[in-house]
Amino acid sequence: MNLKDWAGILQAKAEEMGLSFAPVVFEEVDAEEMAMLAAYGGFPRRYPHWRFGSEYLRYRELYRYGLGRIHELVVNTEPVYAYLLKGNTPLVQKLVMAHVFAHADFFKNNLAFRPIPKDMLNEMAHHAAYVARAMDRHGARAVEEFLDLALSLENLIDPHAPYIRRLEEAASPSGEHLEETPLPQGRLRVRPYLDPYVNPPAEPPKEAEEGASQKPLPPRPTRDILGFLARHAPLAPWQRSILEIIREESLYFAPQAATKVMNEGWATFWHTRILLPLLSPEEALEFAELQAGLLTPQGFNPYRLGYHLFQEIEERWDKGRFGEEYERLPLGEKLNYERPTSRGREKIFQVRTVYTDLGFLEEFLTPEFALRRNQAPKDLDKFEEAKRRLLFRLTNGGYPTIWLVDANHKNRGELLLEHAYEGVGLDLRRTQAVLANLHRLWGRPVHLRSVLKEKPVLLTYDGEHRIGTP
Repeated sequence: MNLKDWAGILQAKAEEMGLSFAPVVFEEVDAEEMAMLAAYGGFPRRYPHWRFGSEYLRYRELYRYGLGRIHELVVNTEPVYAYLLKGNTPLVQKLVMAHVFAHADFFKNNLAFRPIPKDMLNEMAHHAAYVARAMDRHGARAVEEFLDLALSLENLIDPHAPYIRRLEEAASPSGEHLEETPLPQGRLRVRPYLDPYVNPPAEPPKEAEEGASQKPLPPRPTRDILGFLARHAPLAPWQRSILEIIREESLYFAPQAATKVMNEGWATFWHTRILLPLLSPEEALEFAELQAGLLTPQGFNPYRLGYHLFQEIEERWDKGRFGEEYERLPLGEKLNYERPTSRGREKIFQVRTVYTDLGFLEEFLTPEFALRRNQAPKDLDKFEEAKRRLLFRLTNGGYPTIWLVDANHKNRGELLLEHAYEGVGLDLRRTQAVLANLHRLWGRPVHLRSVLKEKPVLLTYDGEHRIGTP
């Protein structure tokens, strides 16, 4: 059978087991194409930037020298696009396709992905076209330098922004029915980076003294610093649009970073159950070797940790339901065991839907799990410390959490930021570079409250000097 036939068989098996997903399109690509797609985050077209070229060379050289191989890429779009590496053995391609169907189920059903647009394949192409036009009109060097500046700030977003809607109460007497605030008459709802062109201001802005307002800016502290700068920094329209493009793409990738352990664990959990019953004894042996490589215990392995956690959850919720007879079954028979009313199966589907990595690991990565699965130090104190470090590493993608508190600090139009200090200080060299770039965008001094050597500190960049005061 060819890959298309196997894709149909695996899809039917996945759906039979309860997975649900958007249509999946598989494409085979060679190593060069795979390196390019990986550099572009899984998309065939992105705006031009040296960072993508650097990533492409890294992936290409890893493959060339046998140091790494990307077997597949899957993109959270609708339909879901999945790229398979030409030259994989037939069994590897089957495993990868089963893996992809589980990823597609996760993309569709996990709530973190619910507000994320599914048309990003076209949207990325629109972004690329916009940046190309900007280079034609304003010069490639000017646009490239601004892209460098914008990308240095791409993590200054609020990953929860897509879930936030400012609502007004409708006329319902109960106040229970809420509607999204309607757009002003004559304005169209479009992507933020297109808004200045589709919905230009009706009249020139008033002079500063006429339009002065006593209202705080922003009205409440915000983590969406990139979005704030796109709306309020003194920038040209094309620069605002590029900031919105960087922000939109950062928000698109944020749920993937927030669910890496769950997503890979879910896909590994299900490709085992989808594929193994369909294999011959010879293929099952090859599959065992592939699975052992995928679940290697060396270093932090999200495939291994997520896979064993989903196993643990299913077995814990099923404990006592099937008894000792089930526990004595060989693995192959366990996988085919009929559990139409399995509490464990219901639980893992619920977990897949409502958790992200932080909540998932906080609740289910327990000392008991570590002892049974050999997943962490057996000493309780060391386990708790290892778990704390892991959760901290996964919080906000490993980046410090920064809030914009005031855009008119001391009534001088200066930015005041605050670092949510959680016991780990900032990298001062990187922090100073970020403050300098924020100053370039805002045009006025930028201040950052933080903690240095257990003492409060105010870091300031005013365009010429970097100042730190207690």
